[in-house]
Amino acid sequence: MNILNKRNRGFTLVEILIVLIILAGIITMLTKGTMSGRKAALANQTKIDMQGRVKSAVIAKVALLGQMPQTTDLTEAGLGFQKDELKDPFKEAYTFKIEGNTVTIEAGTTATKLGTPAVNVDCTPFLP
Repeated sequence: MNILNKRNRGFTLVEILIVLIILAGIITMLTKGTMSGRKAALANQTKIDMQGRVKSAVIAKVALLGQMPQTTDLTEAGLGFQKDELKDPFKEAYTFKIEGNTVTIEAGTTATKLGTPAVNVDCTPFLP
């Protein structure tokens, strides 16, 4: 009778391994979701910078010069930003293209691949 009443206490090795595999799968899914959300947030920050901070700096530069600037006037130092400040959150430099009275600001390749559009700044109202 003593053998029939004996209870097994604790978990078997198979049960512990199954729980660990399930936890590893959950952690993997959470990590992938977090990383994609982080990239989307960085792309959105690039878009906000281009539409706000960088666009305002280009307009201020045009107003100060009283004419359309050269591309070299739209570098980090030319816009009045500190040297490493005029990069998108992916650490890629913004590029500027000047056509007529329009300056086009483009983010780096990573932000562009994630859907950040270029920003066109019409400088006509700010020219004398």
